[in-house]
Amino acid sequence: MEIKILTQKDFSVGRWSGGSTTQLYIYPENGDYGRRDFKVRISSAAVELEESDFTPLPGVTRYITPVTGGFTLTHPGKPPVVMAPYDAPYRFDGGAATHCDGRATDFNLMLKGVCGSMEIGEGEVALAPLVCIYPIGGGEVKVDDKLYKLENNSLIVLKNCQNHRIKTTKAVICRAEI
Repeated sequence: MEIKILTQKDFSVGRWSGGSTTQLYIYPENGDYGRRDFKVRISSAAVELEESDFTPLPGVTRYITPVTGGFTLTHPGKPPVVMAPYDAPYRFDGGAATHCDGRATDFNLMLKGVCGSMEIGEGEVALAPLVCIYPIGGGEVKVDDKLYKLENNSLIVLKNCQNHRIKTTKAVICRAEI
């Protein structure tokens, strides 16, 4: 099993049409979001405009939830999705036109060519080849008998952890079948 704790010093910040985006993690680790060369990307975006359109990402499955503020997402021909902080993550096709009304900071999981999921939870964590945990406001993650205390805005990345026991305080939990 590989364990890595990432903090703000490890994250990269960029711009998108509606604000800024912070990449927390990308897999493979030599992947490049700009070239769309990745299987898993975890990010947090600041939606700074009252109205914006998300970057189209054909072939990418997206999960999103606001962490501050809130927004309404609309896709052509579908009912609007209204979201508040830490609502159950919304899954959608990254290639679909996505309009956003409202300002917020969000948390995103993007999957390209792999299966996975994102949830808000605490306690025992369901396992996968890749598990990333973002404790809300900081928190604790226990792997077998070892306790990791994470600061606010930190991410713990666990690879090949299927034969281990993981518990967490309230967190955003991302899984991927890499």
